[in-house]
Amino acid sequence: MTPGARSAHDSTPPSRPSRPNGLGGCVLLCLGSLSCGEGLTETPKTTPTGDSATIPSTTEDCRVTLTLDDTTGASAIYVAGTFNDWDRLANPLTRDGTRWTVELELDAGAWPYKFVKVYDDGAGSLSWACDPNADAIQCDEGYTWDPSCNDGAACNSLLLVEECGRPSLTVSDLHIDREALSLAVTLTVTGAPVDLWATLDGADVTSALVEVDGGFRFEQVGLSAGRHTFRAGASDALGGEIEPVYVPAWLDSRRWDSGLLYFVFVDRFANGDSGLDGSEGATATGGDFEGGDWQGVIDRLDELDALGVTALWLTAALQNAGGAFDGRCGATYSAYHGYWVTDPAALEEHFGDEATFSELIAAAHARNIRVLVDAVANQLHQDHPYVSAHPEWFSPMTICEEDEDGNGVTNWDQRPETCWFDDYLPDVNYYDAGALTAMVEDTVDFVKTWGVDGYRVDAVKHMPHSFHYNLSGRLATEVEHLEAGGDEDFYMVGETFSGDRGLILSYVDDHQLDGQFDFPLYWAIVAAFARNEIGLSSGDGSLASVAAASQSEFAGHLMSTFLGNHDVVRFINQANGEVASLYGDATCDSDGTLREPAQSPSSSVPYERLRLAWTFLLTQPGLPLVYYGDELGLPGLNDPDNRQMMRFDAERSADEQATWDHVAALGQARRAHPALSSASGVEWWGGEADFYAYTRVADTEAALVLLNRAVTSRTVENGLGWAGLPEGAWTDLLTGDVFNSNGDRLTVEVPGRGSRVLVRGI
Repeated sequence: MTPGARSAHDSTPPSRPSRPNGLGGCVLLCLGSLSCGEGLTETPKTTPTGDSATIPSTTEDCRVTLTLDDTTGASAIYVAGTFNDWDRLANPLTRDGTRWTVELELDAGAWPYKFVKVYDDGAGSLSWACDPNADAIQCDEGYTWDPSCNDGAACNSLLLVEECGRPSLTVSDLHIDREALSLAVTLTVTGAPVDLWATLDGADVTSALVEVDGGFRFEQVGLSAGRHTFRAGASDALGGEIEPVYVPAWLDSRRWDSGLLYFVFVDRFANGDSGLDGSEGATATGGDFEGGDWQGVIDRLDELDALGVTALWLTAALQNAGGAFDGRCGATYSAYHGYWVTDPAALEEHFGDEATFSELIAAAHARNIRVLVDAVANQLHQDHPYVSAHPEWFSPMTICEEDEDGNGVTNWDQRPETCWFDDYLPDVNYYDAGALTAMVEDTVDFVKTWGVDGYRVDAVKHMPHSFHYNLSGRLATEVEHLEAGGDEDFYMVGETFSGDRGLILSYVDDHQLDGQFDFPLYWAIVAAFARNEIGLSSGDGSLASVAAASQSEFAGHLMSTFLGNHDVVRFINQANGEVASLYGDATCDSDGTLREPAQSPSSSVPYERLRLAWTFLLTQPGLPLVYYGDELGLPGLNDPDNRQMMRFDAERSADEQATWDHVAALGQARRAHPALSSASGVEWWGGEADFYAYTRVADTEAALVLLNRAVTSRTVENGLGWAGLPEGAWTDLLTGDVFNSNGDRLTVEVPGRGSRVLVRGI
C-alpha cells in the first residue's frame, strides 16, 4: 500500500470522516464486554521506507460476542435489550465453567442491554444486572445513579455498534517521557487500510513509522518541552477515511493547579478583526454582540502570559443562532455568549474562521498555555438540525423557571434533567440512547478536531450522570489513551451552581468529571472580603472554616476556586456596597426593565478588598479561576451587565492597574513557587475576624500568607519551628520586602487592608 502524504502545516485540522447514524468512530465500535469475530490473513510484511508500507489484510464476519464471568450460581443467563425488545429469554448465553458467552448480529446503532440471571432455587428467581465490563451506560428517567446498575436500577449497559467490516487503527501502547522529551506510539491495525499517513505537529512523519507485529510504531526523541500532537489515519478499500488516531502530549512538567485558569468571554474581551462586527438586533443593553473575537484573544496572549495564566477557558466556539430572542426584563438578546448552538461542528462566524481558531489554540500552546472550551450539551437551539431530524431526542417542554406542581419549587430543582431553559432551547433527552450517543460523539469529535486540552462543562446537574460517564470514558480511551499507558490529563471541570458539596461531588470521580467550581468557597470569599459578613479566622462560618471544609470534602479532586464568573454580580460592586444580597439582587428594575449598567467605584477601598481576596484565592489549593476583568475590578451587576467590555492600557484607572499588577505578581508567583498551590500547611495566626495567616509547604519551599482586613496596619510575631518553617530571611513576593527571623521568631508588619506572601527555601 502507499501511505498518503499530509501537509507539513497543521493549522487546519483534518476533516471528520463520515459516520453512519450520527454515531462515532468507524469499524465496529463496541463499548461493552465483547469481541468481534475475525479471521486474520497476513500478507508479507515490510518496514515502511520512503512512502510505502504493507499492512496485514483481514476478512471479518460481523458477529458481536458478549462475555460474562459469573460466580453467582446462576443456572441460566440471557441477554435482553432494545435489540430484542427486552425479551429476557430470546438470547441465552452459553456456559463454559464460569464464563458465559453469546453471539449477536446487530445493525449499527446504540443498544441498551442487561444480563438476566436465572437461579434454580425452586422459585424461578431471576435478577437483572449490567455488564461489569461495559464502558458506557444509558439511564431511564427516574434513575438512581449507580454505575454498576444492579438489579432494580433504572440504568443499562450501552452497546455501541457501528458500520462493520471497515479497517481501523488504535493506539495499543503510548509512552510519554518528559525527562527524555520523547514520544513513542504503537498502532495496532485491523483490516486492510490503504494510504496510511502520520503527522507530528502537522509535519508528515509517515516514513518514520516502523512496522511491528500487528501494526506500526512511531518514536521521536529530543522534542521541545511543550505541546505535541501525533495523528495517524488511512482510508478503506473504497476510499473512505477511517477514524484517525489522535494523541496529544505535553512534555512540560506543569501541573494544572500550578497557575491560573483565565475565562476569556470572547465577545467581550478584545476586538481583533472589526470586519466581523455586526448586530443581531438585540434590544437589551449588553445583550448583543460587541465585537470581541478570537483574533483579539491572540493579540492579548502576551498580556495573559504576563498575568501568570497557564490555562484559558474560552466561551463555546460552535455556531450559534442568528437573530434576537426574548429574555428577561422585556428585552431581546442575541447568542453572543455561545450557549444557543445550532450546528454540531461549524464554528461561530462572529468570532472568526477555522484558521483563526486553530491559530489561537496553537499560539496559546506555544506559550505553554492549555486551552479549555465551554462544552454546551444540556440544550440546543431550536434551529439545530437535530431538533427537526430527531424530535425524540428532546424532552417535552417544561420551562425551568416555572413551578409545574404549584409547590413553590421551580423546575430548576424539580425537573433539573428535563426542563428547558427557554422555549427556543430544547432540552436534550439523554434517556434516549441515540441522543446520548450523538451528543457524546460530537463532544469528543471537537477535541480531536481542534486539539483543546479540556472542557468546562456547562449545566452539569441538568444532564444525567450517564452523559458525564460516557464522555469521560470516551476521552480516556481516545484522547488520554489510559489503557495504552498514556498519562496526559484532559481536564474536565463542571458547573453545578449550588452550595451543596454533596451534590457537587456526586459528579466528580474517576469516571465522570475531574473537578467542579467550588461555589461554597466562592460565597464565603465574597462574604469575607467584599461584604465583611464573616470573620477571616474566627466565628461561625468563618472563611478559614469554609476553606477547610472544601479542602477536606473535595480532597483528591482538582476543584476550581473563583471570586467571580459570568453568572454572578461582579466582586467590585459587592465590595462597593451596591448589592443588597450575597447572591445578587434582581436583574430587572421596579418598572420591569433592565437595571442601569454598573459603574466603577470612585473609592480605592473596594479595590483594596479585591486585592485581599485575590491574595487569598491565589494561595489556595485547586485551580484558581480569573473571570476576565476581575483581575482589575471590572464593574457589573447581573447578566448581561457582568459581561461589560474588557479594558486595556489607558482605559484603566490607577486603581484598576494597581489591581492588575497585584494579580500578575501573584499569578507569576504561583507559577514559579509550588508551595503556593500546595494543600499542606497550618494556621499560623488565627482566631480573629480581621486577621488570618497560614503556611503553605511543598518539597523544599515554604510560604507564609498574611491577610489584614482591618483599616489599620498590624504587626504580629510568632514562632517558626512549630509550624515547620525555617529560620532566616523571608521575602514578600508582592513588594520585595525582606523580613529576617530572630532565631525562631518572625515579626511581620501587614498594612491595613493589605496582605503579604512570604517565601523561603527549606
